[in-house]
Amino acid sequence: MKPHVLASLWIGFACLPVHAATPDEGSVDSLRAAIVDLTKTFGDRYPRGGDFLKRLDALGPKPDSQALNSLRREALLANPLLDFGKLLFIRRSADSPHLGLPQNWQGNCSLPSSGFSDAISTLEDVRNGGVPVTLLKPQGPLMVSDVDLDFDGKRMLFSMIGSHKRWQIWECGTDGSGLRQVTPGTEADVDNYDPCYLPNGRIIFASTRVFQGVPCVGGGSNVANLFLMNSDGSGIRQLCFDQDHNWCPTVLNDGRVRYTR
Repeated sequence: MKPHVLASLWIGFACLPVHAATPDEGSVDSLRAAIVDLTKTFGDRYPRGGDFLKRLDALGPKPDSQALNSLRREALLANPLLDFGKLLFIRRSADSPHLGLPQNWQGNCSLPSSGFSDAISTLEDVRNGGVPVTLLKPQGPLMVSDVDLDFDGKRMLFSMIGSHKRWQIWECGTDGSGLRQVTPGTEADVDNYDPCYLPNGRIIFASTRVFQGVPCVGGGSNVANLFLMNSDGSGIRQLCFDQDHNWCPTVLNDGRVRYTR
């Protein structure tokens, strides 16, 4: 499984509430269903499923919030797919413009080009609370986005403002070294973002070089379609021809590419 997929799984569990006010019956039932599913799916690879269910029953129908959250964290982190010690993530200030989140008809190209305090970081020793370590922080008030790990886990792609103050595809090592802009950036009016490594070494990414606008807002937001390029930024070729955005290309285990449109 590709490393960034594991990271996505982890994020789902890391967002669990630590200090919920009063757990309702639904949260108890959800945890029970998750433990049953993990036990059924992984069998011997999830050996403590029965114990987790007994402990959940012992908490009663209206368990103490802290006790339930502690059990939830322990049971879900026992998922055998979460067999890694680091979490790669983006740190962003809470007062960033729009929190760095475009509207659902927009892409990165619709966001402000500055005003951020972002960094690509890792969370070490995640099961014991985690220690954040900064890998790469832009020299200016720039947003970093769309991090994608290579298959060997030694390099990563991401999006950041570059040439002509437009979004560009960047690459660096997973230790933050060897930073380089991948897309040529020769076009003064084109944004490139949302990259994804392919098994053959090439890169899929989204680009506004189609010069289209979102129809339902009168063309006021630029559209990005998917393109293909070599690892050095050469050989750019259009893959999709849509009037609306293409987002989040991801390689499936059988080599096909899934994306959102």
